[in-house]
Amino acid sequence: MAVVTDPRTGAAQDHGPSSPAARIGWLLPALVLALFALKPLGPLKDPDAYWHVVAGEHLTQTGQFVLNDPFGAATEKVWILNQWLPEVLMHGAHAAYGLAGVAWLLCLGSLLVGVAVYAACRRRSSALVSAVVLAVTFVALSGSLSPRPQLVTFALAAVTTSTWLLTREDGRARWWLVPLTWLWACSHGMWFIGPVLGGVVVLGMFLERRLSLGDAARLALVPVLSVAVAALTPVGPRLFVSPFQVSGVTGLISEWQPPGLADPGLLAALLLVAVVVVDQVVRGRGEWTVALLAVLALVLAVTWSRTTGLAAVVVAPLAALAPQRLTRQKASAVPRRERIAVLLSGGLSLVLAAVLAPVAAASPGIGPNGLDAALDRLPAGTVVCNDQADGGWLMLRHPGLRPTMDTRVELYSVERIRQYLSFVAGEPGWQAYTSRVGCTYALMPTDAAVVPVMRGTGSWSLVAEVGGYVLLKA
Repeated sequence: MAVVTDPRTGAAQDHGPSSPAARIGWLLPALVLALFALKPLGPLKDPDAYWHVVAGEHLTQTGQFVLNDPFGAATEKVWILNQWLPEVLMHGAHAAYGLAGVAWLLCLGSLLVGVAVYAACRRRSSALVSAVVLAVTFVALSGSLSPRPQLVTFALAAVTTSTWLLTREDGRARWWLVPLTWLWACSHGMWFIGPVLGGVVVLGMFLERRLSLGDAARLALVPVLSVAVAALTPVGPRLFVSPFQVSGVTGLISEWQPPGLADPGLLAALLLVAVVVVDQVVRGRGEWTVALLAVLALVLAVTWSRTTGLAAVVVAPLAALAPQRLTRQKASAVPRRERIAVLLSGGLSLVLAAVLAPVAAASPGIGPNGLDAALDRLPAGTVVCNDQADGGWLMLRHPGLRPTMDTRVELYSVERIRQYLSFVAGEPGWQAYTSRVGCTYALMPTDAAVVPVMRGTGSWSLVAEVGGYVLLKA
């Protein structure tokens, strides 16, 4: 049996008879990728998805990337459309096929995330190991695979990490990462992760003495230029300040809190980090680049719930390489049958999703859908005090109404959000909130603490009650 060494990874390649793992391993990535494509299919439950569609529609009609919010009745800050590219795609899918189109677009986006992670892992490990790491990454991402522009960040983070690891191996600058970052900056507010990954790898290479100071400076131009071109998006230089709009209210947002210790996504991400750490310890020689990327992944995993999946994506290629070194399992080039299986899996999954979406996602997964008729009868411009999770639903389903709260938290001050929370809880002084925002109707879940308080005052009358929601009139 002839064994050669892969110059890219240092792992042995087996060109002899297939092992039992090799005989079935080639099929496993295709199965996991089908999971990526089909598992997210269903009614749209993410509150953000609805206002993202509205944002795309408004942009196509007005061409405004920075605007005073025309939808909410109580927003206080400028709305910066720094995620406009996927929002336009979401609007296009919704305009053509309704909510089913958005649901199918989610399946496509989730599949592309899986393919990006698979490609990054498969370059460095066998099909079997790649499939296992991909499955663990899926668990880490499972809470984040929703119809939101963050899918772009997951996919491009995998591409960028893998590309910079290639640069670490051959010292070549990949200048195409600069225009890629421009597209990323048009798609999601966490585009800066790309330049950060580049900076981390360049620093690691310099500390490993793979680069002279001059060579490090040359490679560092790639992340520096990537940051520079972000100012050239249609949003302009205001793109750089847009992420800080949310900084004052992060303490009030669940996804900006640390994940729970029993969170499956966190455990999956930590498992991948642990594999990399064990590999470094067993090998007995630390590598600065690997260590810095592992630390970055660890910080992303434990600091915020919304970045736990991103941590797994960043560390996945290193976690795929580690078992090859630890177990000495032989890696092989991607055979034709594996490529065909992956293509068929992705294509057939998307076709199946297209067939099922009109039924699976025909109706919204959130919102007081039973009150549509009653809400349609309200005059245009009516201000409605609503549950935050239903704000985007109202913006899309009843564009003539003006909700007082939604999940675009960066448009609200801390004080306004605290007033809203006090109102929902029915705390003393809740009437001040309704006066400040000017709502004449209230659309709330029946079990909201404020509902019996409002009805008990005699100042609010019941208009309708359906499906766990009430519509009250002042």
